[in-house]
Amino acid sequence: MTSLITNTSAFAALQTLRSVGSKLHDTQTHVSTGVRVEKASDNAAYWSIATTMRSDRTAVSAVSDALGLAAAKADTAYEAMEQTGTVLSQIKAKLVAATEDGVDKSKVQDEIAQLVQQTVTIANSASFNGVNWLNTDVHDLYEADPKDRSASLVSSFVRNADGTVKVDMMSLDQIMTSLYNKEGGGILDGDPRSPLTIGGMRNENFFTTDITNDYSTTNVWPGGAAGKSFNFTAPVTFSNTDKITFDVTVDGDNPSQGLSSPLNPGFQTVGVTIDRALINSTLGRSDGTISDNVQMVKVLNAALAGTGASASWYTDQYGNVIPDRYQIQTLETSGLDGSQMQISNYSASTSLGDLGNVNTYGALGSVQTLYFTPFKIYRDVSLNFTFGVNDEATETHTIDRTTINSILGTTDGWINTADDMVTVLKTLITRPNTIIEANGSQILVRSDPLDDRLNGAKTEIGFRNMIVNIEPLPMSGLKAVDVEKNPGMVNAYLASVESMLGRVIDGAAILGSLKNRIEMQTEFANDLIDDISSGIGRLVDADMEVESSRLAALQTQQQLGVQALSIANSTPGSILKLFQ
Repeated sequence: MTSLITNTSAFAALQTLRSVGSKLHDTQTHVSTGVRVEKASDNAAYWSIATTMRSDRTAVSAVSDALGLAAAKADTAYEAMEQTGTVLSQIKAKLVAATEDGVDKSKVQDEIAQLVQQTVTIANSASFNGVNWLNTDVHDLYEADPKDRSASLVSSFVRNADGTVKVDMMSLDQIMTSLYNKEGGGILDGDPRSPLTIGGMRNENFFTTDITNDYSTTNVWPGGAAGKSFNFTAPVTFSNTDKITFDVTVDGDNPSQGLSSPLNPGFQTVGVTIDRALINSTLGRSDGTISDNVQMVKVLNAALAGTGASASWYTDQYGNVIPDRYQIQTLETSGLDGSQMQISNYSASTSLGDLGNVNTYGALGSVQTLYFTPFKIYRDVSLNFTFGVNDEATETHTIDRTTINSILGTTDGWINTADDMVTVLKTLITRPNTIIEANGSQILVRSDPLDDRLNGAKTEIGFRNMIVNIEPLPMSGLKAVDVEKNPGMVNAYLASVESMLGRVIDGAAILGSLKNRIEMQTEFANDLIDDISSGIGRLVDADMEVESSRLAALQTQQQLGVQALSIANSTPGSILKLFQ
């Protein structure tokens, strides 16, 4: 009986001691390693998550390193772009100086040439680890797909909800930063994307005749009021009996224009008389003399008052007054559709040059001639314009690569012929009874005269608000600037440099924004690494305070177990002594 009790006590003590020993081993491991989930058997779910997140932490750390490299590239390009802007400002100042009379343009050109070479040096030197965003080698820069001309930079490592992973990228379109491109097209190379006259829709700006690639935004063709010019040889003196009389009719419809009936015969016919009394009262004289064509115009306007016609001196196409000549034209204030100036029943006792019977009409309807030249719409170019006839509401349209290719069934954005241009305009312009047709290399845009009965200055047709999104463009490359060989092109060079400077500023702004984004992304990546590490710790790290307390308790339990086992083992001997 005693043996049975003793064996049972010893076994229980031994089991307890083994259990405590196992727990003590685990706790000692937790304390020594600081980890409570070290292998899958510790906690399969937490171990799996922790292992995955450790891998992700390594990937994010690699992203942080890549962002550091990207930051170095961006810093290099940004500093170089800012320096380029400074140099362009200096070139601009030299060009302004070259506009002054008496300036030695050869010396100015020497300074400009050195500054231009400095931009080349800056572009060549703006390289980090072999990567240069300012001196590029992109085939057909402006036609290349943006993804093919863009520099890619690692942005972030992403694990999606479905467990898939990817590396996000940020991109930099080098069209915004390329100063010099191997095939041309860089900011300082000159821009080839101008649509020129847009197939004749717009004209060169005659106010800046030395600057090419500078166009007017308006090309409207107004009609002209009916009128006739006359010769006049001064002076002319009217005696007390001299008199000129005639009748004036204005703004009747022209029977030869093929208009449908009824035709309006014009504003009421008004009789006109010119005599010595009229001349003296109009000019403040007493001798009845008209000394020149300016006085002749004053006398005629006094005589024509209330007729719907007026006189003016005659000018050439440049606005210069031609001596000994004047004209009489309708004022077109009658409210009628026609534009007519008719002098009839002319009677004169003296001569006012070749003034006499005449009947003239203005042109029917609105007509504009476009002088077509081929042009191309590049991938990222769009142009807007409004089209209108007379005082009607205008319509607004956009021409871009997609529009051209869709209308013509092409892919390259070219409008090569006047017939192609006619097809494009006919598709876009929706005004009823507008006739658009090719005439060789010219294009006629007009209102249908069967629909538009207006004549003369009441008619107007054309294009307004022609805006190209990429203009103004540099006329030529920076290396082509030569004020010594081309002194008449200084303003053109100045306009080009100003355009280049604007684009360099835009490029610097893009790079500055990229720098800021990289810095923010780097800070976020570092914070994310810390957060992932913290998250892993919450899953698998041991609570050292709890584990230490548990370790002390288990060590006490182990000591008590050893004592219990010792007591159990010594018990039989004690009992046997009782029987001795």
